[in-house]
Amino acid sequence: MTPSPPPPDSGLEIDGPALLQKWSARGAHHVLTPLPRGEFWRDQEGTARFAALPGTKYALALSASDVRPPAFASLWPGIELRVTCAARLGAVLAPGIDAWTADRPFVAGDVAAFDGEGADHRVVESDGMSLRLAPHAGAVCVMVRPILTMMVRDWSLGLLEWEGRHPWRLLLEEV
Repeated sequence: MTPSPPPPDSGLEIDGPALLQKWSARGAHHVLTPLPRGEFWRDQEGTARFAALPGTKYALALSASDVRPPAFASLWPGIELRVTCAARLGAVLAPGIDAWTADRPFVAGDVAAFDGEGADHRVVESDGMSLRLAPHAGAVCVMVRPILTMMVRDWSLGLLEWEGRHPWRLLLEEV
């Protein structure tokens, strides 16, 4: 499948039958959420507990309202897409930890790292699954744009006739 080019001013890319064309996703709202993989409960003393299942997955909700609608005609629930998120996931590396390996691929050329004061920190190497930082004495936060294989859960498309805009929403869950 041919990836749709990122809409103007967005890092969002979708490979698959969905097409976000120019003027369809400006100002898109991206919400990345962990999917519940377990159950919360309270013991007899009232202490909160969590019985976790193995594995972590994400849900992604995308929405926008722009002058052109996205091409969702062949996009049905259950179809798999590869999504390069514009939203970033972060990890904090403790002092002296200069390497990090991600749970899922990320955009190798778009990694941000900064220290506790907010100053940029140098990323020495990044290959899309792991990265190496310049040595650091304090904690460093690493921010990456994940690349996720997702399944369409639901979508909607509308028309605000008088405004000439097409509001849309796309709900995805990681495979």
